[in-house]
Amino acid sequence: MGAEEERSQTFVERVLALLEERFPWLGSARDEPVGGAETVDEFTDLSKSLMEQREVVRHEDRDQRD
Repeated sequence: MGAEEERSQTFVERVLALLEERFPWLGSARDEPVGGAETVDEFTDLSKSLMEQREVVRHEDRDQRD
């Protein structure tokens, strides 16, 4: 494995992977009907998940410095 394959994902890469996983139609050339309320709920859940992950990383970084 190369150094690039071994490094951990950046925050942006995690966000893009989560978006692709939860909203496969975002990058799709297909015109699929999408429910507005369901999309808002998914984005809300995604936002909460990302904020929780960011806090975990912050705490880990803080613990490593102490």
